[in-house]
Amino acid sequence: MCDGWTVQDIAAHVISSPQLTGGAMLKLMPALLRHGYNGMTLRDGQRRGQAGVPSILEQFDRFASIARGPAMVGSRETLTDTLVHIQDIVRPLSIEHSMPPEAATEVAHRLARTGIMLGSRAILKRVRMSATDVQYSQGTGEEISGPIAELVMLRAGRAPRWDQLEGAGVELARQMWLKRQRHSA
Repeated sequence: MCDGWTVQDIAAHVISSPQLTGGAMLKLMPALLRHGYNGMTLRDGQRRGQAGVPSILEQFDRFASIARGPAMVGSRETLTDTLVHIQDIVRPLSIEHSMPPEAATEVAHRLARTGIMLGSRAILKRVRMSATDVQYSQGTGEEISGPIAELVMLRAGRAPRWDQLEGAGVELARQMWLKRQRHSA
């Protein structure tokens, strides 16, 4: 669901969060300067993904209970990263894993500001999103309604399950998303 990433890379990226101490982040600075934030993250995820499945699973056993994200990154960004990347992992594998509704609502609000870095800026400026399963509505423009998880995925620049969305803004958002995908390919 993310260009250039495998499921294995994303799993390694997710469990890297509690491992990214201040010192580890400093080591990533040259890549940040050279490739920007998204490029640095991609390269780090791809490198970590090469560790192999047994090593990545061992890291989950070792680090999953540590409640901190990367140095210099707040808890809301870590929550966003976790909810979205879990979907990046499970959806291609045809595994169902629901987002906790309260957390998904918090993330949807957060993505109103940070989603622009994830490629959804044009969509966010033109639609109003309303959840059908929780109290959530945000934006202006043509309406899109559906489950909060699908709105989160769209706000995060991912393809939602389009068939679960309704409203006049769905086709507009789908066309804008497809256009962005063609330009990034």
